[in-house]
Amino acid sequence: MADLTTSYMGLELRNPIIVSSSDLTRDEEGIKRCRDNGAAAVVLKSLFEEQFQVGEDSQAQESAIYPEALDYLKSGALMEYAPQQVFQTIEKAKKQVDIPLIASINCQTPKLWPRFAQQLENAGADALELNIYFLPLDLETPGENYEKSHLRILREVKDKVSIPVSVKLAHQFTSVPYVSQRLDRDGCDALVLFNWFMVPDIDTETQKTRNIKGQGIFHQCLKWVALLSGRLGCDLSSSGGVQKADHVVKQILAGASAVQVCSLFYQKGLGEIKNLLSGLEEWMKEHKYSSIQDFRGEVSFRKQQLSFKDMGQAKAYLRAQYLESYL
Repeated sequence: MADLTTSYMGLELRNPIIVSSSDLTRDEEGIKRCRDNGAAAVVLKSLFEEQFQVGEDSQAQESAIYPEALDYLKSGALMEYAPQQVFQTIEKAKKQVDIPLIASINCQTPKLWPRFAQQLENAGADALELNIYFLPLDLETPGENYEKSHLRILREVKDKVSIPVSVKLAHQFTSVPYVSQRLDRDGCDALVLFNWFMVPDIDTETQKTRNIKGQGIFHQCLKWVALLSGRLGCDLSSSGGVQKADHVVKQILAGASAVQVCSLFYQKGLGEIKNLLSGLEEWMKEHKYSSIQDFRGEVSFRKQQLSFKDMGQAKAYLRAQYLESYL
């Protein structure tokens, strides 16, 4: 039998499949179902700062939230999810499951990041995932300021907790490698590529904006995992678009230590975890790999760049893919 164990953020996982932050991981019963179906770890449903502001039902606080976001929060999507419930969920789940629980935080106010992080660590979270995102609306604010915000948040959280900390990035940075390297140097234990958001749409009948669920782009994740693998000290996890075992294999070949999955489980159920794992095992057996470590990163940009016989293949990650489309 193939050895599917992997190390992610210093956590020993029985396999590379993590159920990403979602309603599937919002309570202890959901977490237990994930474990029973074979998940190696879960990322808890994110702790959002805005949900507490809305819960206060204060006009002053509501005015600080964008109208579309406020409508979404008031719709009930997050209102019932309170801080104490998150802590209780962790405490209860720790008694029922033996897989790592990775807490997720999403804030806007700087001081709340380390505060929530400490509380989640005290509740028993095994690691943290910082779900950082600032929408660049200001015409006068340079991109560098947003990058510095990521670094500041990471440093302040790392200063307050002893458990591993990952950062979940959006893909709209001017330079993903530069930001990734800076985060790595400042103590980030893992990078999650990428964060996929609610996206705006316009109802042409009512002529109003609305939010619809964004879709993870598998090959966007694959490209950047491959481009960063072997060039950073921290681990990498892909997040977005995984639909079958072949996708898991590709992400590991690119260099991922773990693969976060969500949409597939909504579409077909948590039973798909077993299909992903059995497909991974079959592929490893066919290619005579006994463990994940035997092939992780073997098709990364760094690995191919160092391999003379496959040097040309590394161009698949670069400008060649653009040129080949037009020349």
